[in-house]
Amino acid sequence: MTIETAPLHSELNQPWNFWQLRGISVDEAEWVTAMAAAMSCLKGLPVASTADPRQIATDVLTEAQFGSQHFRLSWDKRLYYLGRPILRRFASSSFRRHYRAHQAKACPLSWPVEDRYIRFLLATVGHLMQQCGLSRLEYAPFWPAGNRFALVLTHDVDTHRGRDFVREVVALEEQYGFRSSFNFVPELYSVDHRLLGELRERGFEVGVHGLKHDGHDFFSRAVFERRAKRVNHYLREWESAGFRAPFTHRNPVWMQELQIDYDSSFPDTDPYEPIAGGSMTIWPFFLGRFLELPYTLMMEHTMMLILRERTPRLWLQKMDFIRQHGGMALLNAHPDNLRIGANLSIYEAFLAEAARLPGRWNALPREVARWWRARSAGNAAFADGESEGIRGASQLVRDDAGVRLVDASPIAQ
Repeated sequence: MTIETAPLHSELNQPWNFWQLRGISVDEAEWVTAMAAAMSCLKGLPVASTADPRQIATDVLTEAQFGSQHFRLSWDKRLYYLGRPILRRFASSSFRRHYRAHQAKACPLSWPVEDRYIRFLLATVGHLMQQCGLSRLEYAPFWPAGNRFALVLTHDVDTHRGRDFVREVVALEEQYGFRSSFNFVPELYSVDHRLLGELRERGFEVGVHGLKHDGHDFFSRAVFERRAKRVNHYLREWESAGFRAPFTHRNPVWMQELQIDYDSSFPDTDPYEPIAGGSMTIWPFFLGRFLELPYTLMMEHTMMLILRERTPRLWLQKMDFIRQHGGMALLNAHPDNLRIGANLSIYEAFLAEAARLPGRWNALPREVARWWRARSAGNAAFADGESEGIRGASQLVRDDAGVRLVDASPIAQ
């Protein structure tokens, strides 16, 4: 298997489109010069040796920098998923913690914060400002209505037990003024269309979470394409815009078969999932025919089971980093695990803290995807046909400490 980056390459991911600078005219050659000067921010990564700076965005965001075998499931992992129904019954939590801790050591990315690509983007625009003799520069706001960052809540409903707990999660989120997306598995348990309709009526979103949740989807391209046809059927039937692969198994080329507006199977950085790695970004990006919304807050089972945290502090710390840099805090919490009272209490504590944060855009994934596409086109149109231009501008400031968003901490040298 090879990673064919050509169909995934998008000019919309390049720094010049990402920043959408205002009041300045800069050609591509000037951008490339600035990108080359910023490559030191990527030190220690395979992409740091890329000869053409214009390839960096593609190699980082698609994870192509990790090689042609990155998305291939090893034989031991395939055997695990083949025997998973039996193994899960006997595998202890301590065994899973030990295995995932070993896996984490082999991950090439920092965690829970991997800031090298973020620093690269800031350093690139900083070098550009230096070339133009500017200390301040305006760019198109990342988020609508003057919001500082986006907070996106999602849930993968892995079993019928999680399905039966969905309404409790909805009621809790409504209590704090939040909405979220629930991704269901169509051919593992019965999915009640009345529940899907109720979720939509209450302002929530419905997505598809694989086909059977058995870990077999990415065993081969033929298997994936066969299953993708069924997934597409349920996407149409449920009027769903989004998808997340079970176990975050992924292959960006194969996934072009999915008829989706957005996917959310890629982390920004995650050493604990079966395919460790990540796209290294805290913003949405274009991945072939669809938009990728990377999950940027750690999975709840990582925090609660592996790390045995009893407070939401790790979520809140990462969200503070994302807020400072105008990113997207996207969380995936499984109702199957939230059924446990202690886990639900941690999630509620997170919601209570998040509800107090100023400058927060709590948006559904499909709203974020719609906004980001419109922003990339230079005009934001969303909210049931209501159209508004991207009003105002955010500012970048360059000084001796580096480059920062206004009110953000400098991180680019």
